[in-house]
Amino acid sequence: MHYRFFNFLLCMLSIVMLSSMQTKSEKPKSSTKSLITLTYNIHHGAPDKSDVVNLQDIADVIKKSGAALVALQEIDVNVPRSGNTHQAEELAKLLDMHFYFSKSIDYSGGEYGVAILSKYPLSNTRNELLPMPTSGEQRSIALATVNLPGDKSIEFASTHLDLNAENRMAQVIHLNELSQKLNKPLFIGGDYNAQPHSAEMLTLKKEFTLSCMEECPLTIPVKNPARAIDFVAHNKLATSQFKFQYATAMEGEYASDHLPLIAIYTYEF
Repeated sequence: MHYRFFNFLLCMLSIVMLSSMQTKSEKPKSSTKSLITLTYNIHHGAPDKSDVVNLQDIADVIKKSGAALVALQEIDVNVPRSGNTHQAEELAKLLDMHFYFSKSIDYSGGEYGVAILSKYPLSNTRNELLPMPTSGEQRSIALATVNLPGDKSIEFASTHLDLNAENRMAQVIHLNELSQKLNKPLFIGGDYNAQPHSAEMLTLKKEFTLSCMEECPLTIPVKNPARAIDFVAHNKLATSQFKFQYATAMEGEYASDHLPLIAIYTYEF
């Protein structure tokens, strides 16, 4: 009796040890997570050819997109035309998101620039003024570190390039240099004021991939759009860690003078 029981214990112990060894040797299965991004020139919260500002309409569009990371352009802070409000902060409150604002210029007693909204906490927030070799409106880039679910860290940014082609070229060269200096996955949502096959965007593509498959979604004018100038660009390190799925313009959303652009990625963790 005792001998049989002893053999049984040895057998059970062997099974447990073998199971433990197999568990340790097995690689944990990876999971796939989606990352929904949005870039949106909000025209200080007013529709096309209108002076009536309605941030709730802008917030409703952003909420409808389902985006976790949002790059905003043409943001007012304490400007009379938009009610002397901090538009980035107000949108963050309406959407229960974190925010960071980057001033590009002083404007009408307040500030004007670009911003980031995020469902995830932002760290290492900073702004950089973009080069302006010729006259024009000063432009900037808002940057932040975002820790995504699955312990994945990226840099996310918002920018709005100049109308002048010479300035834009200097600015995209700066973005390429920034990407190389950061040496991290970098996503830049923006109004690039240039179409995909322009000289400036071809230069940007030396370091970044645009949020387009075969055709880039058209985003302006807001009704009957004819041009693609709004993109989420991701750098080479982002390409190695994230898979771009698709992008789409949110047609029929008239809260601004641009259509918002959704770009969706997936990653393994």
